[in-house]
Amino acid sequence: MKFARRVSGAKRAAWRLVGCRSALPLGLRLNNVFLTFDDGPHPEHTPTALDRLARHNLMAAFFLVGKRISAPALVQQIVEAGHTLGNHTFSHAVPKWSDIALSLADVRRCQELIPNAKMFRPPMGRLTPGLWFAARRCGLRIVNWSLDSGDWRCRSAEDAATCAAEVLKLVRSGDVVLFHDDHPWIGPILDVVVPALANRFTASTSNP
Repeated sequence: MKFARRVSGAKRAAWRLVGCRSALPLGLRLNNVFLTFDDGPHPEHTPTALDRLARHNLMAAFFLVGKRISAPALVQQIVEAGHTLGNHTFSHAVPKWSDIALSLADVRRCQELIPNAKMFRPPMGRLTPGLWFAARRCGLRIVNWSLDSGDWRCRSAEDAATCAAEVLKLVRSGDVVLFHDDHPWIGPILDVVVPALANRFTASTSNP
């Protein structure tokens, strides 16, 4: 099974047309990558990700799902470690294409829980008109990714090793890399990926 994949140039161009970023700005691309984690916070796996990042002094953005914020202390732990918070909606549901009101309510409900969030990522990267409008209304920068690790498909240690190897083969300067901190294989993946990235790149603290 193949896990990691780069987003096509055509899709990234389409995202750019509507103000959705998927790479670092030109001036920050050299020897920099932007690490991102979706679908947390998770009481076990988010601390695992934080631990692996801290070992190598790497920064990341965590796009949180509002309904999964059961322990505000964990959100504070992310912030105190120096990482960036992002809004990933409250429900993590993809609304109907034309459902503006539901989208706005979903994004606002999440933002109320993490008012310091400055970025937004739509569920599964699917930016509907309603979610685009909601992000703009809440003053959030829309950020997707250029390299999808595919880590959420891992089901074994062998899968995790393959996923990590594929990420390291495909990653380039300026990438926004997508991981997930809601599954048990994120630790083994980061055990391989984080030291290698720390040797090759700087994990940018500047947002796309």
